[in-house]
Amino acid sequence: MNLLVIGKPQENLFCDSKLLNKLYTAAFEPLEDIPNIEFESFEELAQKAKALKIDITITADKDLIQAGITDILKKNLVNIIAVNKKWSNLETSRLVAKQLASYYSINIPETLKAPLSFPVIIKTDKPKGNYIVNSMQDLVNKMETLKGEKTFLEEYLEGEIYSLTSLWDGKNLLSFPIENLTEVQHDRLELYKTKLNFMLSDEKADFVGFFTSKLLWTKNDWYLLEYKMRLDKNAQIKGDLLYILNSALYQKLNEIQV
Repeated sequence: MNLLVIGKPQENLFCDSKLLNKLYTAAFEPLEDIPNIEFESFEELAQKAKALKIDITITADKDLIQAGITDILKKNLVNIIAVNKKWSNLETSRLVAKQLASYYSINIPETLKAPLSFPVIIKTDKPKGNYIVNSMQDLVNKMETLKGEKTFLEEYLEGEIYSLTSLWDGKNLLSFPIENLTEVQHDRLELYKTKLNFMLSDEKADFVGFFTSKLLWTKNDWYLLEYKMRLDKNAQIKGDLLYILNSALYQKLNEIQV
């Protein structure tokens, strides 16, 4: 199979695949010994990909996704593994992600109208950072520095943070295991994945792509902090990734055991 990686290359994830025939990149900083495709438009890239008989294209570049690369390549019948522009809102707008998760009864930290106690978290709608404040004066001072940003307050929760990498094929959800969980954590994680699968199905998520759930274990349950709507560079994925991607394109993720 011929694979095209767009944006920052993650070629190490694919080189061991028995299915890999030829690897290409479309990167601003090409790697040695890997053919690089230069392009000035997504339409041009799509035509070059078809000419090279690319079987699978993948990108984790959020700027390209926001610019609409997924939709344009898909329109040109190029198989692409990436969230589309619409669903990238779950990463680019924390408020959108919180509202959607809440609707499907996924645990999220409570949004506060006013702090009744401290510490609390200040968040910007765009994922630029979290700010812990310990007093009303700290809150006032921090809000002054964030003028012009869309912000909200969130309850402060303590716990251990985990990342859950998932792949959606338009019909089925495949989540890769988190190691060293307790039995209770594992059982509650299965419930979270069930709710996530239902959310994507019910909302008719029209993409094939990776995303990562940033989860906090606290109060004997999982709380969703935010999504990364792309393949995280630190993702731990076992198995032949190219085989998994090919299965996703044919909506056969439900047949894979990980």
